[in-house]
Amino acid sequence: MNILVINGHPDLSKSVANATILADFAQHSGWHVNHVADFAGDIEEEQAALLRADLVVVQFPFYWSTYPSVLKRWVDETFTFGFAFGPEGSKLKGKPMLFSVTAGATEDSYSETGFNFQPFSAYQVAYEHPFRAAEVDIVDTIITFEMNATPEEGGDKAQTLALSHQHAQRVITAVNNVLEVSK
Repeated sequence: MNILVINGHPDLSKSVANATILADFAQHSGWHVNHVADFAGDIEEEQAALLRADLVVVQFPFYWSTYPSVLKRWVDETFTFGFAFGPEGSKLKGKPMLFSVTAGATEDSYSETGFNFQPFSAYQVAYEHPFRAAEVDIVDTIITFEMNATPEEGGDKAQTLALSHQHAQRVITAVNNVLEVSK
């Protein structure tokens, strides 16, 4: 099977969680990682890769209420009229897609009384919008909180590494379940 992972992290050299998760994904044949931070503007190739994929995993760290700007740029340029939406669009209609999200904050901080002011589901609606408009089939969202490895910010690298491996395994299991059902 062809699993396309859209990596929305802007700089993996500064990542513990996302770098670890992607390394775990890379151990599986048929998993291809597209680093959107390296996106050079070949929109046709990006669209073709999406069409070739049996399932798409969108991997990103949750930054200030949404995905990083490199992923936003990629979505803006790849999800074009006539491809992702419009009279001749919706070429991704029904394409299975899974969101794999890391968040440095605690789950409790995503509440009306928490640091992030809203439940996570309120933010989720916003980042899912272009994908829902493209009529993809969002099969799951896997999020792991407390993915902060920076001690100066209260993080714990060992905990982040352990959570990252667990997160990757949850995604791999979810992908395998989706593919098994679609056989």
